[in-house]
Amino acid sequence: MATSSSPTTTPSIAQKSCPLSTPRNLSNCNISFGSKPRRFRIIRNSTGDASPVETTPTEDAVDSETSIEASSGPPSLISTLNVERALRGIPITDVDHYGTLGIPRGSSNDQVTVAYRKKIEQVRNEGLDEEELTSKLQLLKESYTILSTVEERRLYDWSLARSEKSDRYVWPYEVEKAKPPLEPPPPQEPEDVGPTRVVGYVLLGWFIFSFALSIALNR
Repeated sequence: MATSSSPTTTPSIAQKSCPLSTPRNLSNCNISFGSKPRRFRIIRNSTGDASPVETTPTEDAVDSETSIEASSGPPSLISTLNVERALRGIPITDVDHYGTLGIPRGSSNDQVTVAYRKKIEQVRNEGLDEEELTSKLQLLKESYTILSTVEERRLYDWSLARSEKSDRYVWPYEVEKAKPPLEPPPPQEPEDVGPTRVVGYVLLGWFIFSFALSIALNR
């Protein structure tokens, strides 16, 4: 009985040792498989991050240049909101662009240009600080751009006319027709009244002659 029991206990110990070794190998395999994708993602992210680093400054530089170019020009008056304000008789701006350049309404483009250049020289000779000088030059440039552009000036003049006569509707073409003459009319040649006088004298003589003839015939 002793010999039959000893061989049965030995295989039972061997069976217990097999399952203990298997989980260790599986756990090692799981760790190795889990670490590989993580390393691969890190490498992929590092390579993916490298390309934006090179392109991001370029895009920022382009955006900054575009914003500088867009802000360098004066603002435009042409917009849907300003058209609605003009229709209602509400001023679209508080700036007197004609007063800024010192010219009357209806001035020609040449007069606007001459006035703008004179104002530029006058402001630069005032000895202002750099900040104040830049502010005044910007205002002059804005007024010059609006008054020298056909569409901008048409809307601006229309807004002035509507705000002055809000009780009566004014069309944009009426504003253009109502502009005062920029130059005095050319001198007219004196009318030659000689032929008119001759015709008048002939008619008068014929009337006197016919009147006298009618009296003579009635006698």
